[in-house]
Amino acid sequence: MTAHFAGYQPESYFFDHLMKGGLPGVANFIERDFQLGPDDVALDEVGGQFIPRERASGMAFLHDFGCMHKLWDDRAAGEAALAAAMPDSLAKFAHLGQKTRALLAGAAEVVLIYLGPGTEADFRRLQQVLATRYRKHFLLVNVLQQGEDAPAVTDGSVLNLWVNDREGPKIGTPQAWTGNDDSWDAALSRIPFDRMSRAAFA
Repeated sequence: MTAHFAGYQPESYFFDHLMKGGLPGVANFIERDFQLGPDDVALDEVGGQFIPRERASGMAFLHDFGCMHKLWDDRAAGEAALAAAMPDSLAKFAHLGQKTRALLAGAAEVVLIYLGPGTEADFRRLQQVLATRYRKHFLLVNVLQQGEDAPAVTDGSVLNLWVNDREGPKIGTPQAWTGNDDSWDAALSRIPFDRMSRAAFA
């Protein structure tokens, strides 16, 4: 982004802090106008461990609602942490929801980037939800793993890009999860910024 836009400063938005849930989870939150209440989040068991998950969307939280970068091994401890962190976490997501809603509804052209495979039906539903709520065009980008994932939409309405996160200087280090920077830079450089009057990542 800094290569294309002088003075660009990264911003944090609603979906940056979520995982799981997939494209249906994204569409679900947009349909609900990013509403999130105390009864919407509960601990979910995953292989004997527990993680806060939003009931309707299936989205999971790894950095909020008492879950700090790890899954809980004990349900009681997780429930206590969830309850203690609930007010602050809800306030954070209310703020992020407002920011994201304003961005999507505003005049800026927005690039929505989704990492991982999806289905054509899920991409079509997200396109429909966005068009119905915001009455504007969004560029959807699907980032896929080279040699592993096949694109779900091939008619040009979704920009498919490939990265190779199985190789790179960070593999085998504590930062392996951050991906292969060179591969991502090459992939994201294919986004047609020069044809967009204003752009922002969400």
